[in-house]
Amino acid sequence: MNEFESKVLNFIKSKEMIKPSSTVVVGMSGGADSTALLTVLHSLKQVLGIKLVAVHVNHGIRQDAQNDADFSEDYCKNLGIECVVVKKDIPKLSKKWNMTEEEAGRKVRYDAFSKVLKDNNADYIAVAHHQNDVAETLLMNLFRGTGLHGAGGIRASRDNVIRPLLCVTRKEIEDYLKDKNINFCIDSTNAENIHTRNKIRNQMLPFAESEINSASLEHLSRAAIKFAEADEYIRSVSDKLYKEAVKKDKDGLVIDLNVLSKESDVIKEDVILKCFEELTPARKDITYRHVDMVMRLSNDQNGSASVDLPYGLIAKREYEFLRISFNHADEKEKEFEKVFLQDIITKKKALNVQNLGMASVSLIEYNGGTAFPTSTYTKWFDYDRIQTAFFRHPSKGDYICFEQDGEIHTKKLTKYMTDEKIPRDARKKIVVLAIGSEVAWVLGYRMNSNYKVTESTKTILSINFSNGGNING
Repeated sequence: MNEFESKVLNFIKSKEMIKPSSTVVVGMSGGADSTALLTVLHSLKQVLGIKLVAVHVNHGIRQDAQNDADFSEDYCKNLGIECVVVKKDIPKLSKKWNMTEEEAGRKVRYDAFSKVLKDNNADYIAVAHHQNDVAETLLMNLFRGTGLHGAGGIRASRDNVIRPLLCVTRKEIEDYLKDKNINFCIDSTNAENIHTRNKIRNQMLPFAESEINSASLEHLSRAAIKFAEADEYIRSVSDKLYKEAVKKDKDGLVIDLNVLSKESDVIKEDVILKCFEELTPARKDITYRHVDMVMRLSNDQNGSASVDLPYGLIAKREYEFLRISFNHADEKEKEFEKVFLQDIITKKKALNVQNLGMASVSLIEYNGGTAFPTSTYTKWFDYDRIQTAFFRHPSKGDYICFEQDGEIHTKKLTKYMTDEKIPRDARKKIVVLAIGSEVAWVLGYRMNSNYKVTESTKTILSINFSNGGNING
């Protein structure tokens, strides 16, 4: 066992990365990193007590990609390791999935790894990230705008994915292969400074090592590890708050801001980040700027407001609650048509109101002896006071009257809805029974006190919903 293999073995043991008698699926591209990973795990398989299965994914991007597949198969054969080759058209899939080729390639690779893992009843997926990758990822995330979670970069293990080479640099990998006289494939696109990662790899890091500090890479890698440790602690605290403050419904996630406000900003931010992760697992375009936007929205005292976010998400402040969901604003909802009350009575129609259900409308002769309904599903009105009335959506200038301390007070409907903390989006869907600009009833909420049944009432307008209002009025 040479120095490189000893270093990797100690790292695996220190992180308790692999249990004895495990089967490990190894990602094998044919490049230096994955070839070194497969080689070192093969050298240590007796010590670790493991079985290896390799997976090669041909992305169908480069013309010489088949050479990489052939090399990987031949190398695995020489080691006596099974090699599963998967071929996919990444350019085509990236368009289909609306992803970059890099994102689509990663998805295809991990889907292939997971399938082989399941087929072989394996325990781990080993990939060949190393310290250079950690430094590159840290810088790339910082430049894009990241919080502590992104700064933590690449972890040594997460779920069933392990990275045994995070203890070594790319130079150590290449020296290891050179000492063992092992060839590997070279991806020509790695030398092209088109993508952000390549620019950091080929230009920034070499400059930092030669002109700023020769240990730049090591320092960046160590910093990322410390960020990750801090992030893991914060996550353990925010997990508890998330379970307490966040609820899931059919549209998205709802955060109770009264519960969220109990913690410090760094914990709040992590809860918001966890919400993004729940809704968009591939959250490449979610940055600290977006977390900050939602944080500011949660601190907004204006009652209700919203911000648009990547992946078609929208965050809305609804008084004491914050909703993060997919924005369906472009989807057309069935508009409630203006309905004449007397037409419903005459033709004995039923009224269908979204979110409330079907309502039956009838007139009852009243002699003062009939008991008033107490159910929120039934509303009685003094029909003698109602002239021409319509069921419709709220309009500008609408008002409602209510009784307080024996007196009738008038309030603008918009003010009433604000006081009741009805979210702005919900206000657009509300239906009212209107007599001109006066609202006799906000369906599902409140009646107008002017139209309550009294001892002098002769005819009652009875409206009964299959699923009715919140306030009997």
